[in-house]
Amino acid sequence: MTKLENTNSNSSLQEEHIDISELISLLWKDKKLIITIASVFFLATVIYTLTLQDIYKSTASMSVVESAGGGGGSVFTGLGGMGLGMAEFGVKGPRYVNTVRSRGFFKHLTEVDEDFLPLLMAAKKYDPESRKLTYSSEYYDGVNKKWVIEKPHYLDGYRFYMATIAIAYHRERHIIDISAEHISPIAAKKMLDSVIVEADQLLRKFDLERSDESLNYLTNAIANQQQLALRNAMNDMIMTQLENQMMTKIGPHYIVDIVDPPFIPLYKIRPQRTFICISAGIVGLVVGILLVLMRYFRDSRRKQASGS
Repeated sequence: MTKLENTNSNSSLQEEHIDISELISLLWKDKKLIITIASVFFLATVIYTLTLQDIYKSTASMSVVESAGGGGGSVFTGLGGMGLGMAEFGVKGPRYVNTVRSRGFFKHLTEVDEDFLPLLMAAKKYDPESRKLTYSSEYYDGVNKKWVIEKPHYLDGYRFYMATIAIAYHRERHIIDISAEHISPIAAKKMLDSVIVEADQLLRKFDLERSDESLNYLTNAIANQQQLALRNAMNDMIMTQLENQMMTKIGPHYIVDIVDPPFIPLYKIRPQRTFICISAGIVGLVVGILLVLMRYFRDSRRKQASGS
């Protein structure tokens, strides 16, 4: 680059340079415009956030029962899945989580708990003072507990379900964390209770049915078996299945033990109205400043163009 080009470049930069004091003076001069834009952003956000429903979150933690009995993958391994010994450690936690997330379980849940689908899809407003939840009257009659329209298909409700229920398995600690969100804190706890209990009972029922099938097969097969070694092996299998049934039937919980039970939350988790409104006000302030600067540069360009 030649000295002449350097001189022209520096001259151009000096022309476009804005002194800090000049910038502050410019912004102060148009402070009313900047404050007006920031106020519009702030007030519009305030009005918007007031229309949002408060969302409450109930959570629970469960430890996975990793014992010889229980869990379809814990005893039904070996020899075609008829139940030879224990399964690999850590199967039941992911099994429970996958069950809760499955469409089949959600369908089962809506069939055994008649309140679950309305709470999920028809809840309209919650009054913290009366602790009363109201439903959208055009969809559901909360008094008579009847759908005004045709009952939604479970696949339509499944999308709401996945957005409401969150569950995760921590393999290192063998802990399952689960949560439910709702506009009603009471409903959040109720839904979470239902999910925890029904998932555990469904897996218990499934494993008992498999164990019964295995026992029936072994009982019939041992009567026709002549070899002593195989008869002894089948007797061991039968004892394993009986032990499994005993472990499956005893206790209130099968796959999981409740460590931290679901609760009725006192405080909402969102929306954070103060943060949202302040953020909107700051954005409006920045927009106002940028608008003033853009107008200043536009006018400066026009003056330079007309002067030349």
